[in-house]
Amino acid sequence: MDAGLNDAVTDGSPAPVAPTIASIDEGRRLIDDLDVQLRGLVAVRRDISRQIQTHRTTDGGPRVQHSRENEIIAAWADELGPRGVEIALAILTLCRGSLT
Repeated sequence: MDAGLNDAVTDGSPAPVAPTIASIDEGRRLIDDLDVQLRGLVAVRRDISRQIQTHRTTDGGPRVQHSRENEIIAAWADELGPRGVEIALAILTLCRGSLT
C-alpha cells in the first residue's frame, strides 16, 4: 500500500522512544518539532478521512461509520488511557467535519 505516506508511519513499528534531553531548551525544540509533525499528520489524516467519506456517500453509505470510530477510540484508549479517548474524539471531530 503506497499512498504516499512515510513507511515509518505505516509499517506497524512500535512508537519511537523519547530521547534523554540535556536542557529545557533542547526539550522545547524537540517538542516544537514534534508538534509540527503532529499537525502535518493530522492534516493528512483529515484529508484522507474526507476522501473516505466522499467514497462512502457516493456508494450510498453514511458519511460517518460509528463502529469504525469506536475502533479508533479504543485503540487510542489502549495506547494512552482515558486522555487518549479525548485525543481520539478531538481528531475524529476535526477529521469528519461538520455533521450538519
